Amino acid sequence: LKMSEQDVRMRVTKARERLFAAREKRVHPHKDDKILTDWNGLMVAALAKAARTFDDPGYAGVAEVCVDFILKNMCDRGGRLFHRYRDGEAAITAYIDDYAFLTWGLLELYETTFDAGYIQAALELNKIMFEHFWDEQNGGFYFTPDDGEDLIVRSKEVYDGAVPSGNSVAMLNLLRLGRITAESDLEEAAARIERAFSTGVRQSPSAHTQLMVAIDFGRGPSYEVVVAGDSKAEDTKAMLKSVRARFIPNKVVLLRPSEQESPDVIRVAPFTEGQTSIDGKATAYVCRDYVCKFPTTDVGKMLELLNKQR
Repeated sequence: LKMSEQDVRMRVTKARERLFAAREKRVHPHKDDKILTDWNGLMVAALAKAARTFDDPGYAGVAEVCVDFILKNMCDRGGRLFHRYRDGEAAITAYIDDYAFLTWGLLELYETTFDAGYIQAALELNKIMFEHFWDEQNGGFYFTPDDGEDLIVRSKEVYDGAVPSGNSVAMLNLLRLGRITAESDLEEAAARIERAFSTGVRQSPSAHTQLMVAIDFGRGPSYEVVVAGDSKAEDTKAMLKSVRARFIPNKVVLLRPSEQESPDVIRVAPFTEGQTSIDGKATAYVCRDYVCKFPTTDVGKMLELLNKQR
């Protein structure tokens, strides 16, 4: 073109401006600007994991804003979710995916921020799931609630494609909530989901990858790690960072902040009440199947305990 780079950029810029002006004369295409609870739940989970992985609280901040919006604007007075929000209106009774995916996001967000309110919100959504979606006779969750639209058949989805199924995600949620709260009935419900779909999973495991993740967590080894210490202290941050730096997916991590006399986590995980810091130092309790090893203030020893049980 025999032109300098700057001249080329200027000509391209002017051409784009003329093109934009011409396109503005046309009728604008419709935009899909609705907000979906299930998809946002998946995004919250991803953002929370990214915040831990990259040590970037900005991701967690976005996830918190998203969760706050959904819980404020996409729930009815009884706490039940709506599926979508658009133009100031929340509508369509939520499906199992909405509850399961948002619960997943809440659990991931707890392990990033250690705000016990997210566990409480997850437990409340879990209760609604059992009240309106659970198949008491055969196990598993129906896709639609018991008071939803009249259908010839209420189906149960378990196929994990580009988006995982509500049952697969719910199974892992139940296992994690069971370990967090020490409520064994939640783990039993997870086992019933596994049994309900076992025949199809055996025939085609690759079509049920998220369910296989949950089964792997249930089969173990999986761990409960409680860190007791001042949440703002460097030794506590270092201990948590060490746990996050290792690829140990089958675990739940709780923080018992020692600077609080009665931290909120005790209300959702009562067993943590007696798990206190030693000599004011960050202390790790590494447990498996609700049985804990001796607590340690040494990061290396904590990781050794995890490795020994794997």
